[in-house]
Amino acid sequence: MQESFLHYIWQFQYFDKKELTVSSGEKLEVFFPGTLNNDAGPDFVQAKVRLANMDWIGSVEIHVKSSGWYDHHHDVDGAYENVVLHVVWIEDKEVLRIDGTAIPTLVLKDRVDESLITRYQNLVQNPSAIPCEKLFPQVSDLVKHGMLDKALMQRLENKAEQIVQLLKATNNDWEEVTYQLMARNFGFKINYDPFFQLANAVRRKILLKHGDSLMQIEALLFGQAGFLEYGIKDEYFKELQSEYKVLAVKYGLNNQKLNKENWKFLRLRPANFPTIRIAQFSALFHKNRNFFSKLIEMDIDIVKLFEISTSSYWHSHYRFGRKTARSISNLGMESINNLIINTVVPLLVAYGKSQDDQPMIDRAVEMLHGIKAENNRITKSWNDIGLAVKDSFDSQALIELNNNFCLKRRCLACNIGIEILKPIKS
Repeated sequence: MQESFLHYIWQFQYFDKKELTVSSGEKLEVFFPGTLNNDAGPDFVQAKVRLANMDWIGSVEIHVKSSGWYDHHHDVDGAYENVVLHVVWIEDKEVLRIDGTAIPTLVLKDRVDESLITRYQNLVQNPSAIPCEKLFPQVSDLVKHGMLDKALMQRLENKAEQIVQLLKATNNDWEEVTYQLMARNFGFKINYDPFFQLANAVRRKILLKHGDSLMQIEALLFGQAGFLEYGIKDEYFKELQSEYKVLAVKYGLNNQKLNKENWKFLRLRPANFPTIRIAQFSALFHKNRNFFSKLIEMDIDIVKLFEISTSSYWHSHYRFGRKTARSISNLGMESINNLIINTVVPLLVAYGKSQDDQPMIDRAVEMLHGIKAENNRITKSWNDIGLAVKDSFDSQALIELNNNFCLKRRCLACNIGIEILKPIKS
């Protein structure tokens, strides 16, 4: 038995209420089970119950075994003094308040339908990536879309919270956070971490001093990334190398330099090589030194901000000293969409929340509706069981649903799982 299942049983009152009593024999009536508490403290708050003809309003705490009260040290925590009912699967120990009075205890073990327990176990123990895949077609579209909305907003709120943490570390500098977040996402997963390290090694305020010179921006970023440490016989390479040596001394950068080995090239298409991405990031900064200020303009065309042109050297090179006959394009639409989804949208949500600006949040969500759905393993698996993935709103919601609900078997926190497990009316 899992505590999360007992939370579900109590929240939806899926247990036999006939002749309901607490373990001491007093009659119990439940008017309202309370609101699930996701913060510290008792599991449900503001519950309304009647015990021995006396009405109580307070908290409800839930454990598999009543001794969990002591295992979790609630007996010495004042936050649990307003618990009016202890709900357990098994009562293996009497629970007392700090003042020595007994806390009324409801035992559920013989009041829950065995078929419901079996269906729950079959669901969470299903080895499939999507545990409800066989039952999914039975769920109404209303429930499915409601869960997508919930998952998407949870994903955006989690990303917004990460931005809040970056803001705390940068003294609430939205432009610096935008610079760091944009750099990190230019790594496109494979080089996600070294790009973020690079943005921290070359702060935006340094690049701003050289914002008029794309060559100097490249020198700072390529040099700090560790790509200018070698003796390549290439005029542009030598020019960057020479420029970087001067700037590194000027800004004391040598101790924060990354190694070339930090960057991954293996199994990447040349257009995704970190050298190309650094060149593109340099061009983006050169064009948009105050990216965040432009971003929050309501009438701005976000895509146009990403329409950049790298220095001519990168039109014919993937790596230093290796010329290619193929013309190398700038940021493609797929990459731009990726950056909007993972950088622009979370930034707008975080800023909207900080300013209590709902239209800004709505604008961010609407952007996702305007971008085609991501095509990956997760979206394909949902397509296979009959869910049409129309746009990036859907695909981002499904990524969240997969990562934080399905894989973790949090079916009881999912509207779809709750619908599937709803007791069958006889």
